[in-house]
Amino acid sequence: MRRIRKSIYSVVVLCGVLLGCAGTYSSALASDEKPLTLKMALELAEERNLDILSAREELVRAKGKIVEADAEGLPTFNAGASYTRREAGKEDILEEDVYSAGVTLTQPLYKGGQIRAGKRQASYGLLQAENFYKETREQIALDVYNRFYAVLLEKENVATAEDALAFAEKYLEEVKKKRVLGLATGLEITRAEKQLAENRSALIRATNNLKTAHLDLFELLNLAPDASYMVQGKIAYVPIDGGDPALSLAKALELRPELLRAKNLVKEREQSVEIAKSGLRPSVSVSGSYRYDDPNQTGYDKKDTWLARLNVDIPIIDSGTTHGRVVQQTALLEQAKRGVEKKEEAIRTEVQSVYLDLDTAAQVLKEAKVNFDLAKETLRLAEVGYREGVGIQLDVLNARASLTQAMQEHSAALRNYAYTVVRLKKAEGILVDEPVLSSIEE
Repeated sequence: MRRIRKSIYSVVVLCGVLLGCAGTYSSALASDEKPLTLKMALELAEERNLDILSAREELVRAKGKIVEADAEGLPTFNAGASYTRREAGKEDILEEDVYSAGVTLTQPLYKGGQIRAGKRQASYGLLQAENFYKETREQIALDVYNRFYAVLLEKENVATAEDALAFAEKYLEEVKKKRVLGLATGLEITRAEKQLAENRSALIRATNNLKTAHLDLFELLNLAPDASYMVQGKIAYVPIDGGDPALSLAKALELRPELLRAKNLVKEREQSVEIAKSGLRPSVSVSGSYRYDDPNQTGYDKKDTWLARLNVDIPIIDSGTTHGRVVQQTALLEQAKRGVEKKEEAIRTEVQSVYLDLDTAAQVLKEAKVNFDLAKETLRLAEVGYREGVGIQLDVLNARASLTQAMQEHSAALRNYAYTVVRLKKAEGILVDEPVLSSIEE
């Protein structure tokens, strides 16, 4: 028995040293840490998240495609010059330097519908990029909520672990006093010391989990792991009305950026078919050129040359090349149409699932609150019974463990309910425009 108590005492001392070091480290950092609210985290994500920054570059690229497509129907102007060194030779050719220069202006008039289709395709491509940007922002916002809530949950778990540790320390002192009075046994002291050691270990784990949650959030915000920010706030229960699944579905089908992307892809593929068909359509362009030749060169007997030309190309046979391209693009068009149908079905399923999850989360939270209240009352009765001598020590220890578990389950249920509300906004496609900030008590 003495060996057991000595081992438990050693563990308690070691855990105390580790917690003391962790507390000193945390206190040193706390003085320089800046508060990080949910609103600030969402703003930082908009400014610094790498996926959002990459999506912005996609917008720039799409705008460049617009410029390129417009240029296909605009005139081109080219200039050229040449220099030739002639060496003296037979037939009275003297050594001389020969210069020439020229300019050419070309204006396409018709390219089988390719120019117009290209412009439309580029405009749809820009819409694609805009919807991709919104989709990325919506997803990153959801991730911010998820990781921010995770930090707040771990903070609650740390507070729960600290509360359990404080109880264990106080309880051990009470048992020791009862031992002095002959009202407690050595076994009861050993059990109390064991509970204290377990609670110290639980607090260490909770503290490390909190640090990990901070790191995950900082990674998403593209902040350094040692950034001087401390997450602020506490998850609050903000009940929402039953909601209207039909209205949410209507919003989702109208606003979800991934569905809009799928629909724009269909339009883009339609223009690709038109571009493919242009291979067997005539093309018309006009061009003009001017050429200047060195008048001092040998044999020069003409003036500068002007030239205007109308070019008409009419394809007759291309051995099936255009047909093959049309078949390919038509198949891609049909795939894009199936993609729209698939995305619509996925959104319908998602909205229905979120409403089911929301109902489940609300019921679980309600039961967790009841269980939490019962656990507190059970511990109170167990403590009273033990003090009065009508209860046993194990009743107190089990009741305290049940209360700790109930507190953790209640915190997790509260976090899950708040996050499900956020998921509903994401499912409707309005999370960025209508952030859920009321779920946090600053």
